[in-house]
Amino acid sequence: MTDGQMLFAVFALLYLIECLRLVPSTAWMAAGAEKSRWSTIRPWSRFQIGGGSPLLLAALPPLQAHTLAMPWLFVPEHDSLRVRLSDSMRTNLAWDKLSLRVEETTLHLDPSTSVRLPSHTLAKIWQQRLAEWRGMTPDQRRSAFLKHARTSLDTKAAGKTANEAAKLTRSLRLIATIHFMWCFGVISVVYHRFGDSLLVLGAAAVLLVLQIVQSWLFLRTTRKMKVVVPHRRWRALGIALLPQLAMRAADAVSLTTDQEPPHPLAWRELLEDKAWLQTACRFWREARYIPGWSQNDALPLEAEALQTFFRHEGIADADYDPPSVAKLPTCPRCGAEFQTGIAACNDCGGVELRIPPPQGESGT
Repeated sequence: MTDGQMLFAVFALLYLIECLRLVPSTAWMAAGAEKSRWSTIRPWSRFQIGGGSPLLLAALPPLQAHTLAMPWLFVPEHDSLRVRLSDSMRTNLAWDKLSLRVEETTLHLDPSTSVRLPSHTLAKIWQQRLAEWRGMTPDQRRSAFLKHARTSLDTKAAGKTANEAAKLTRSLRLIATIHFMWCFGVISVVYHRFGDSLLVLGAAAVLLVLQIVQSWLFLRTTRKMKVVVPHRRWRALGIALLPQLAMRAADAVSLTTDQEPPHPLAWRELLEDKAWLQTACRFWREARYIPGWSQNDALPLEAEALQTFFRHEGIADADYDPPSVAKLPTCPRCGAEFQTGIAACNDCGGVELRIPPPQGESGT
């Protein structure tokens, strides 16, 4: 491997590292541009690093804007707080056992339970909110959660936030795309054909000019933002000198916010209908089908909030909770089928199975 090839490989590795973000394991990311459909990205939740998981942002051109969403991590119950630790793990903490403490972006709920949040500001917000919920009556907690749920499911606000981020970073993403093509396309071809020559040095000089232009655009864009970008001038210096930072400059803009992230279902205006409905089915099953669902006619609080949202959006019940057509007992949460004689799905924490009706009758 020649020196030029080694340098190219190092640039590629540094660029991929810059595309990685450590986010809460429960986070959802959307990637897209204004006036186009967005796609969702999930972190690798099997890898846990300090309560977070690595997530690879959309790395190939045309480079896209990104926006973050979070499911409901805290749901108040009558005598406890239900906490979502990961997509598949939840725990309940008694209200009188909570000892709330914030350390950087982590909210500690008791000596053994903590939740990583996207920012220190959001961790402080939830520390204050949970302290308020702890002093409320069960009915007051229920009303407070439903109000929070309505706010986090505001589809217009979520769509506006994402499109504003895409519009704000349009110039940064355009220069970054040109920079990507020049760095990994033009320079590599020129070097392969001409080797160490003045032509290659000229191509590298163009790369440096693109980085300086990107640094200036970054400073101009962040000056217009209402929220302060951490270490703004040092970032601009890095963008001017390092190719991988120049190509990911837009991420520092679109992912810097002091607002609470919306619920992933609030992205209805951004995602394709099929993808959004699959996500809706997933969240509904997780909220509705919990241990004890078959004996309790009342919906769990989280499912009640989702049902209200679906009806407001005009989504039919059968679209997010389709009737079962299986001939064997089926877990309504994960869809696994079981032989007769088994009453609950242990993989889902003891969720009661849905028993199919006798042949000739219709089920729900």
